[in-house]
Amino acid sequence: MPDAWLPALSIPAAILPTAVYVLFVWWIDRYEKEPWRWLVAVFLWGAFPAVAIAIALQLTFDVPLTSLMPQHSALVSVSIIGPLIEEAAKAVPLVVLYALARHELDGPLDGIIYGSLIGFGFAMTENVLYFLGATGGGAASWLMLVLGRAVVFGLNHAMFTSLFGIGLTLAAHKPSASHRWALAVLGFGGAVTAHFFHNFFLSVGDFCLISLALDYLGVGLVLATIVLAWRREKRWLQTFLSDEVEQGMLSPEEFVIISSWRRRVIQRWRRMSAGRRAQARAWNRLVHDATDLAFKKRQYMRRPNDRLAQRIEALRQRIQEERALL
Repeated sequence: MPDAWLPALSIPAAILPTAVYVLFVWWIDRYEKEPWRWLVAVFLWGAFPAVAIAIALQLTFDVPLTSLMPQHSALVSVSIIGPLIEEAAKAVPLVVLYALARHELDGPLDGIIYGSLIGFGFAMTENVLYFLGATGGGAASWLMLVLGRAVVFGLNHAMFTSLFGIGLTLAAHKPSASHRWALAVLGFGGAVTAHFFHNFFLSVGDFCLISLALDYLGVGLVLATIVLAWRREKRWLQTFLSDEVEQGMLSPEEFVIISSWRRRVIQRWRRMSAGRRAQARAWNRLVHDATDLAFKKRQYMRRPNDRLAQRIEALRQRIQEERALL
């Protein structure tokens, strides 16, 4: 590979793996897709403002740190200051979501989805800067850096911020303020701690394997949380839609299909392949609204309020209208 190509290849080398990771995040959101406006917003925040804030604050703190502890300033900056600043910068849209759209945060899976998208956006832009900066070292070293940052350690930033997302979504519907604060602080502390261990073991010498092992332990925990969340969300659908069948809001067949991700996919393809696009769109809206109804009923059971009651009745009305189109 000619070295002259490296600057032009640096941007796609960062973007293409990110696109694969983002598609995976979209796939894991099985039952209730999050709103596009929030998904795009958090990704863009991670990709641009979060990176700019992190760089500016890192440079600001590095100056006094170098004068106070010249021998250890680099290690402290990379291992402690960096994780604190970067995770705080990435946490901003999650806090905004919590403040403005807490009803969208149904459980840990939502925290993983939003946290991952922020992390992937952040890693993408950071990788572009690293890859461009490494073009002078030749193709071999550039390729090693690309494989290391985009593939081997490509899930790190998403995993770090997912930990805060999990804590925040667990806190979202807790009635006790002290419990909400405790879960949010634990989540942010987990993100910073995981980031600290990653940076520390990469910085102190030949300990990259320890860093890699800890990173993939964190990734494994997040993946296990995703599987458990799938099972729990399926139980929510079965629990909170069963009485809708008894009341005639849904048919038994619709209930069975809506409660199963696999059956949903099969039904969607059947309708699309039969050429019944209008019915397919109505069916998709019905599935979305029935899922939203189940999740909102669960929220109402935990924290009753007038806004949720009105939303539940509006969803029931929409479901009736959508069934009439099928």
